[in-house]
Amino acid sequence: MEAIKTKIDLTRQGRLPAEGDREAVFEARGVSVFYGDQRAIDNVNIDIYRRLITAIIGPSGCGKSTFIRTLNRMTDLVPSARLTGELRYRGIDLYGPRVDAVEVRRRIGMVFQKPNPFPKSIYDNVAYGLRILGMKKDLGERVEKALRAAALWDEVKDRLKDSALGLSGGQQQRLCIARAIAVEPEVILLDEPASALDPIATSAIEDLMHELKRDYTLVIVTHNMQQAARVADMTAFFGLDVSPDGNRQGVLVEYDETEKIFTNPSDKRTEGYVTGRFG
Repeated sequence: MEAIKTKIDLTRQGRLPAEGDREAVFEARGVSVFYGDQRAIDNVNIDIYRRLITAIIGPSGCGKSTFIRTLNRMTDLVPSARLTGELRYRGIDLYGPRVDAVEVRRRIGMVFQKPNPFPKSIYDNVAYGLRILGMKKDLGERVEKALRAAALWDEVKDRLKDSALGLSGGQQQRLCIARAIAVEPEVILLDEPASALDPIATSAIEDLMHELKRDYTLVIVTHNMQQAARVADMTAFFGLDVSPDGNRQGVLVEYDETEKIFTNPSDKRTEGYVTGRFG
């Protein structure tokens, strides 16, 4: 605990806004997700705040990735998936019948665990979404702006026509972040964005997240406790419950400011997980 506390003290950039001054971007109330008859997460209640970094931590199989995929309706792409409860984005029911899932995913971008650049040029990777969405005005300027925001421009500005597949793993991940940023989202979801990267590339991604939160709300899933302590303002710990019929389901155990989660958690299950005694 003390080692993690030290990391928090050394890296925290200013104090968080007081609880009453935070603006909720997402409000989840009683959210459960099912795959067929199997409940994956149960009765999640959480507010996620504007221009903060929120980390989702917990053991494998507790529904971390399932939860963040509800935030931009990626769960829609799984035929057996269904959501109950209420999930609001800026006061709007994300799963309402008149809500366009494509527009949801433009406003709420996503970066996956493994870098997934398209087999196209660096330029065309970033321009892809802009062209699909008809955002073609000042295309070159938009591409440059996104690459700069992803701290990649200086490394690729002289080879924009080269294949993105020739970039290093860390560069590919920053390219995927640039691709997400290019279409002007308000939120960026990151599902284990550095788990496939070496320590140097991981550090670059973490530094980038601190820069991005000036303009975006970020939600990150991570198994790395030190990473959550380094980058997150708020942390949600998901655990596993076993239902009477023997099925396991993810539950939100505790959600608070990151420093409190790692130094003075309210729930013994949280303390056991962050200190490595279980999970």
